[in-house]
Amino acid sequence: MVISMIAAVSENNIIGQDNKLVWNLPTDTQYYKDTVRNKTIIMGRKTAESPDMFFSKKRNILITRKENYQKENFEVTSGLEEALKLTDDNEEVIITGGGQIYKMGMEVADRLYITRVHTEIEGDTSFPMIDPKIWKVTSERKLEANEKNEYSFSFLIYERI
Repeated sequence: MVISMIAAVSENNIIGQDNKLVWNLPTDTQYYKDTVRNKTIIMGRKTAESPDMFFSKKRNILITRKENYQKENFEVTSGLEEALKLTDDNEEVIITGGGQIYKMGMEVADRLYITRVHTEIEGDTSFPMIDPKIWKVTSERKLEANEKNEYSFSFLIYERI
């Protein structure tokens, strides 16, 4: 199994504010959808309830501490380890957030799909620091801001060293 995480992250590691994205980047949104569409994805409850969230057509697993919580088209678990046990050993599983789930996922992830948004912005949710001693960039593509995308950004893929 390959465990990946995907996130759009500002230069100061912010990923959201009030359970919403803090930018409008349609090109990144499409990249996200294309990446997760046919994969098993794992996320926290708040992320699953976010109005910005797009779900997998294959399988959605939700992590929550709320007892008896249910959400249509989701398998509900109480932790990351339990969620990973539900997945197939020969597939890529993608963790899609939020902040607490990313912190747990950083310990076990093999790959990071990071959209580095080239701005510093205020927010209440952050992505963990990416340690260059542990992660190396294997792919990078930069896009400039335009009439659709309010900030310039780079698509980065990191692999664990």
